[in-house]
Order: sequence, then C-alpha cells, then structure tokens
Amino acid sequence: METTTIKKLFGRRNIRFAIPAYQRAYAWGEKQFSQFVEDLRECDENYYLGHFLFEQSSDDALYVIDGQQRMTTCIIFFSALINAVRHRYEEWDNDKNANNIKNLLEDITNCYLKDIRSNTQKFMTVLYDNNFFVDAVIEYKEAVSKEDCTSKSRVAMYEARTYFEMELKKVSIQQMLSWVNKLDNATITTFVVKDKLQAAQIFAYQNDRGKKLTNLEVLKAYFMLQIFKLGNNKDDITYIENAFGEIYHNNVLVSEDEDNVLNYYWRAIGPKGYYSEKVVGEVKDWLKNILREEQTKQIKSFVNGLSKAFCLVKQIEQDNSFYTANLKCMNNMAFSYPMLIKAKLSNVSDKVFMRLIKLLENLTFRLLVRGGRADIKSRLQNVIQNANDTESFNKQIDSVKWKLNNDLWWGYWSDTEMLNHIKSGWFYGNRVDNYLLWRYEQYLCNDNYPIPKVSYADVISNESIEHVAPQIQANPLENGYGVYEDKENPRDGIVSGEWMNSIGNLMLMAGRQNSSLGNHPFSDKLQVYGRDNLLNQQKEIIEFITDKEHPVWDKSSIERRFNKIVSSVKEIWNLNNI
Repeated sequence: METTTIKKLFGRRNIRFAIPAYQRAYAWGEKQFSQFVEDLRECDENYYLGHFLFEQSSDDALYVIDGQQRMTTCIIFFSALINAVRHRYEEWDNDKNANNIKNLLEDITNCYLKDIRSNTQKFMTVLYDNNFFVDAVIEYKEAVSKEDCTSKSRVAMYEARTYFEMELKKVSIQQMLSWVNKLDNATITTFVVKDKLQAAQIFAYQNDRGKKLTNLEVLKAYFMLQIFKLGNNKDDITYIENAFGEIYHNNVLVSEDEDNVLNYYWRAIGPKGYYSEKVVGEVKDWLKNILREEQTKQIKSFVNGLSKAFCLVKQIEQDNSFYTANLKCMNNMAFSYPMLIKAKLSNVSDKVFMRLIKLLENLTFRLLVRGGRADIKSRLQNVIQNANDTESFNKQIDSVKWKLNNDLWWGYWSDTEMLNHIKSGWFYGNRVDNYLLWRYEQYLCNDNYPIPKVSYADVISNESIEHVAPQIQANPLENGYGVYEDKENPRDGIVSGEWMNSIGNLMLMAGRQNSSLGNHPFSDKLQVYGRDNLLNQQKEIIEFITDKEHPVWDKSSIERRFNKIVSSVKEIWNLNNI
C-alpha cells in the first residue's frame, strides 16, 4: 500500500486509468456532488480523498477496481473548472498572475484529461460510455445536452458537470485555484494488485468491514473469489467478467435499480420464490449446498441467467406494445418481473409469453382495485415454482384464470370483487382510478373516436381526475347540474345518492385544464370537452345528456355513463380474452 497524492498518481509518466467492463458505470448523484464541493470548501490543506484499488493490466493501464466514482468525479470537476475559468477570461486576463493561471489550466489538462505529448486520454470510463465522456468531459463540448444522455450513467455524468458549473459560478477565480490546490494535494492511499484473486479478496474484505456496496457488487466479488478458490481458471474468470460487463451495460439503460433486478431474478429461480428477502445470504447458502465440483458451473449458470434478466428488463422497459405498455402503467412491476423472467429463462413461446403479459396486467389491476391484506404471493408461489416450459406455463395460466372465479382461495380478485370495488364510491382515490379511465379511453377508440394523441405517461404527468359535476357548487341547478341533495328521494341526488365520486362522474383531464375549468357552468365545460382533441372521454359526455339543447348533468346522466364504463370494464378485463 502506498500513500501519495492524486496529482502525483496521475502525473506519473505513461500512466493511464480505465474502468473495466465488469465494473459498474458512474452512478453518483447530487447528494455526493454536494458533499464533494462542501469538503473542498471546509477542509484544510490535509484533504484525504480515500483509498483506491487498482489491477495492473497487461497493456500498462491501471484498472480501477475500487474508487472509480471518486476518480470520475475528480476528472469531471477539473474539466468543469477549466471551462469555468476560461469563460471568465476578462477577469483573470487582467490579473497579474494571468500567465500562471494559463499555465495552470494547461497543467491540469495534461495531468488529468489528456497527455499532450502522446495525445492520450488519461482516464477512460467504461467502454460503452467513453465516447460520451470524451465529448462531455475531456473535450467539454458545449453542444452536449441532456438529450444525449441515453443511459443512467451518462445522465449522472452530465448532471455532475452541470452541478459543478453552477457551483463554480458562485466563487471567485482565486477560490477556484485554492480548490485546485486542495484537490491536487489530496492524500490518497493506493494498492496495486497484479492478479484478480488478490483484487477479489480485498474487495470482499472491504465489504465485510462495512463498506457500502450494492448486493449485486457483493455477489460479484463473492463469485469471483469462489472461482479463484475452486481452481483459478482464467477462462472461468473471463466468463464472469464478460457476464457482468453485459449486466452493467444493460443496467445503465434501465430505470430499475440493479438490486431490484437481482431480487426479481432470484425470486424467479430460487427455492423461496416470491418469499425471498435476503438475496445475498440465500445465494451463498444455495452455493454451499452444491457439490464443490459443480459450483463453478452453477456460478456461471447463475450470472448468465442474471445477465438475461437484465436484458429482459431492458426489453420490457422499451416495449410499447399494447398490453406490455398497459402493464407498466400500473407501476407495480415488482409483482410481474419474477414471473416474466422465469418465463423468458424457460424459453416459452412468444404466444405464451404474451398470454402471461395479459394475465399479469389483468391480475395486477384486480389486485390494486381490491387492495387489502389478502396475500397474492402465496397464490402465485405455486405458479412460479411449477412452470418451467411452454406447456406448463400455458397450463398454469389456464389454472389461474379458472381459480379467480371458481376457487374461494382466489376469490378476493374475482370478477364480482373487482366490479363491486369499481362500483363503490370509494373507488375515487384508488391508485388505479386513473389507469381504469385510461383503459376506458382506449376502449372508446373506434371509427368515431380516434386513437389517443397522448400517451398515458403524458396524461398522468399533469393529470387530475375531473369531477364532471364539481364537488363544490354553490348553485348547481342554475349552473346546469342536477340536484345535489334530494331529501325526499336521496338516491336521486348527486351527493345524497353517492354519485359524486362514482366512476360515472369521473374523467381524465389535464391538470391545468381541470383547474382552469374549476366550478364553471356545465354548458361552458361541455364546450371545452367538445373542443378538446386529446381525450375521447371528454367528447362523449354529450351522449349521456337527455336534452341536448338545454344540457343538464344530473344523476341520470352520471348513471348512464356509470353503466357504460362498468360494461366496458367487464369486456376489458374479461378473463376469456387471455
């Protein structure tokens, strides 16, 4: 182990740093950026930047095994600082130390960004991000924007650059130069290993001493260490590295957290299924119970399947086909992913996979409508553990369909329960009330009503549920609404009959439009509904009015729309469609 400074480390002749493909990509966020700047503001001259672990590669580069987040952040900061000083040319050009400042910028560039003598990039991030890193950081192209960020890691690098730009605008050039001095002379400890065994051992040791790693990183280090212990076969090590290279590549392209995907995968293949909770411990126990001579094979099989799981999550997130898109709209994919991963690993046919998507969309909707404490996991446990090919998945899908309306144990999510909860006034405020109205919007599409011009994401991002008959109305009869309180026949009143929050009185509406309409007279609202060319459910309101010349939105209108939507629900979530 060596104690040095970051400037001395980077200043060594012919030295280069690189992030190997099997390491995770850049992932710091504003919390870490803020702490980085705060440390520079508050620390004295004895700034400790931390420990770095490197592996010596065959091409004289040092692979960063531990510390890449800090190192990448330092490079982005130096790059942003160079750009900030150059943009304030007039300020420093009049400084008596202008030549010194100019030389300092050249020194920073040469030391940390690109070796002028050899025109060599001093630090390379993971291969699939490096071109973006060159444009956004090494060359600091002004044209780079957030639209160029096609992965989570690129977003993180762009946001780091933007954050440092904003912070550097707040300080003087002299303050910037003091930060350069602090960072240049920051103390670090380094350890360079020449073989992967030692790197894996140190990485695992640091984790055991409380270093914060993701579960995925812990398992990667554990698997590498086991492979070394089992024979140190270079081909096996290369296999694991390549698999994790693919995993991390796909990970930066998905919104799901890496540990969540690991959990879904383990629930798909592990002995506890949906009841799995402590993945790392369970995987270690699983491996210990395998014959020693079979462990390498099983580790390789595990990481290969895990790589496929990440690939599937990426495919699902990018799939905008009808049922897959609708399944994602309910924002409950933790329920579906284990089953989808198990099906994909079982190589089911495309037809059966689509049946599974339809079943999960249908079942997820029923589950969220019903709510309550009924345990769906115990019902699905048998499915995920007994379906392992096209035929068995097909049979399990048919079995679930039958059980939903014929098995009391599944009765919480039957057609009857689903419709009872939708008919209830308590449905307003259910987390899927907007999703039901979106599916109703799709249901309306026909020759008379076009396909919606907005996506669910577009609608929901600025969405509010519109009450056609407003919740508060001082003079409802004067403004074109029916009786709110009917004392003689309570059922005939919009409020007294509990029709206010029924699905017949609710519609999707852009939030800004909802607030602008407010408690306007019904005739005014009707004109707006007719002009709106985005949502069909607004335009069809006129169809439920008895007297089109003198429109009134009353209990009867609400009831007619209520009946139509309930009828559509029966068709949309008809199990026979699966």
